[in-house]
Amino acid sequence: MRENQLKHIFYWLIIVVVFLFAIFLLPDFSILGYPFKKPDLLSDVQSDIVKPIRSDSMKSRKNTIEKIVVARVKGLMTIEEFGKDNLRFFFEAIRHAKENPVRVAFFGDSFIEGDILCGPFRDTLQQVFGGSGVGYMPITSEVTKFRTTIQHDFSGWKTYSMVGQKSIYAPLGLPGYCFKPMDGNEVVYKPSKKKFRTAKFFYESEYPFTMISTLSDSTNLRLDFSVSRGLNEFVFPHPDISALKISFPLHDSLRLYGAAFEDSVGISVDNFGMRSNPGMGLLLVDQVRLSQFNALRDYKLVILQFGLNVLSERDTTGYLWYLDKMTVLIRKLKESFTDCGFLLISVGDRSSNQQGKFATMPDIFVMRALQRKIAQKSGIAFWDMFEAMGGENSMVRYSEAQPPLAAKDYTHLTFRGGRKIAKKLAEALLKEKAKYERKK
Repeated sequence: MRENQLKHIFYWLIIVVVFLFAIFLLPDFSILGYPFKKPDLLSDVQSDIVKPIRSDSMKSRKNTIEKIVVARVKGLMTIEEFGKDNLRFFFEAIRHAKENPVRVAFFGDSFIEGDILCGPFRDTLQQVFGGSGVGYMPITSEVTKFRTTIQHDFSGWKTYSMVGQKSIYAPLGLPGYCFKPMDGNEVVYKPSKKKFRTAKFFYESEYPFTMISTLSDSTNLRLDFSVSRGLNEFVFPHPDISALKISFPLHDSLRLYGAAFEDSVGISVDNFGMRSNPGMGLLLVDQVRLSQFNALRDYKLVILQFGLNVLSERDTTGYLWYLDKMTVLIRKLKESFTDCGFLLISVGDRSSNQQGKFATMPDIFVMRALQRKIAQKSGIAFWDMFEAMGGENSMVRYSEAQPPLAAKDYTHLTFRGGRKIAKKLAEALLKEKAKYERKK
């Protein structure tokens, strides 16, 4: 009896082994929409070194975009200019930065939130060309607790956004927000370093309203405002502000679109980061309001950083729909932001679990090439952040560095990593400026 049982066990073992190898040979599949990946029977004996994903994996995809042409100058990732001196507006404005403000609008997703990338980029340009302050600030924010460039507290506000709640009574402004005060509202801003040279807020209202403000913890103002059916700004009359608190006891139809803290000269960089924004969400902002905002800010450079929220492990389209949407968006922004240069930044590296090991997502290569194509079609400048980070599997190296340059989500930078990439971006922009000057 015991001998027969051993034979049965042996037969079952053979069946199990054959079954495992059979499913190992199957491709990835899905049932009722749920994806299943084949098991990797050798994962426990493979080397711990991350195997690089072949960069030509994009060739097997339909509608493949041509490979990126890597532009380097002595190890520096350079900016590729696909416009006819598209960046000249920014470079010419910088010449007069000692007499006038030169403003940059930096649009992006969660990759730039918290001023992780924009903060050191802003600091570098302000050290070279002058200026101070953090530029645009929303009324409410999801990143208040970890943004270090400014202290920000708020209560009693209703927030509408392109990725959240919307209302016909709350038309969106930049970067896709509208803020409506409720009873007991207030918002407080304090600089982390130098005092605010100037402070202002952006608003519109169909009815008169009242504002109460406290500046530098001592100066109290109560001001009554008249109707403003178009976007308007109020500039506080006091310079060198060490703190600002504002509230609105009378606010029937008031809509706020943010505040700004900057100098009257030098560089100002507005961080228009919005979590989960794929980029084309900006198409929800009315063209008239875009133009009104630019009339108040007069941007000389628009930087676009998007793409992370579009990447997918299961896309079969080559993201050509994204090319169409982003090309339309850039055309719309060009119509609203006149006399302004445009720079599109590619996605950085992003890693995901590739058969048991973290490595570059294969579609990163497709997205980078497509974003370069967007810049070409739109006649604007392009900077390859993926290559600037170090190329394939650089996110793994950033996340595992000591101290870390990226978070353990293998997607977002730490503040240290943000400083590293911001320096490279600023250097590339200054290199392009020097090239422009030599041509003149």
